[in-house]
Amino acid sequence: MSRFRIILPLVLLTAVTVSAACGGGSSSSSSASLESGDVAVVGDTHITQKQLDQLVAFQVHSAQIAKQKIPAAGTASYKTEVVDPILQRMITNAQVENIAKELGVTVSDSEVNAGLQKAIQAQFGTDTAKYQAYLKKYAITEDYLKQQLIRPQLLQTKIIAKLKSQYKVTDAQAQAFYNAHKSQYVTADTRKVHYILTKNQADANAARKALIQGSSFPAEVKKYSLDAASNPSGALTATQGQVETNFANAVFAGLVTGGISPPVEVDSSYAASNLAGKCKPNCYFVIRADGDTVKGSQQSYDAAKAQILSQLEQSQETPKLQKKIQSLLAAQKKLTTYAPAYKPAPTASTSGGTSP
Repeated sequence: MSRFRIILPLVLLTAVTVSAACGGGSSSSSSASLESGDVAVVGDTHITQKQLDQLVAFQVHSAQIAKQKIPAAGTASYKTEVVDPILQRMITNAQVENIAKELGVTVSDSEVNAGLQKAIQAQFGTDTAKYQAYLKKYAITEDYLKQQLIRPQLLQTKIIAKLKSQYKVTDAQAQAFYNAHKSQYVTADTRKVHYILTKNQADANAARKALIQGSSFPAEVKKYSLDAASNPSGALTATQGQVETNFANAVFAGLVTGGISPPVEVDSSYAASNLAGKCKPNCYFVIRADGDTVKGSQQSYDAAKAQILSQLEQSQETPKLQKKIQSLLAAQKKLTTYAPAYKPAPTASTSGGTSP
């Protein structure tokens, strides 16, 4: 693991898909030509050695304050662990600016100012003195925060929103999905019961006899039930399809309200997976039905709509969105040219000519 980690001392934002997906670029004649003093060009945006050095100095200063161990300047480790990640972030920001321009996405100065104030509020509350001390401690300006952090984040957020709007799942699509999958939107039958889970039939018979004679479920649960620790009262709202097979058959097929079942043997597969070593030799339920079965019903489209939209977004919208982002990034990589000293080493993806 790297000894040095690039840090942003003020945690104002988090990376989003566009930023996270941007990788190293490759030289292309479609980009503007490198000029003297450039370390990279993204489209017609020139990133100069002076700009890079300024950000490197800031990050090194921040790391020193955080007492991080920094590789010696001029070494290969210094370049790969300190300089290259900072340059890549600068390139990412330039690529995001280009994508925003292509999509007609803009961020106003007032939005940037508002974004900074929101971040300051989240980090420092109303303590202006603490915020000013932060700026002084890390030797940075508000302009740095706005241009290097706030503006790129706002652009990324707007880019994602713009792209999502192009692939939005429609109400018609959601309605069609609901019509074709109505069986998935049915609530199951339920019934309120009390039960005791005993280790053998003798205990089940003894517990049932005591209950019929007027004892309470909590008393008999405490005395006999293997579930006493997790359910000391024995109360349960049983849901069809979510309880043990024989338990469900007893509850939903004939047990009268107020009635106490005879011992119900626990299904062997359930006992093996959930009650290993506890049944002597077989476990049994004793069940009282506290109320009538509440029949399940078909969930309406309106009730299921939010769930369906979310489901379709994940299965339909998200892949289209990701594909579009990758396409935009691949185009930006072709517009990114590095000075020879800063050109990334070929990777499996770049050497093969495919986008990440």
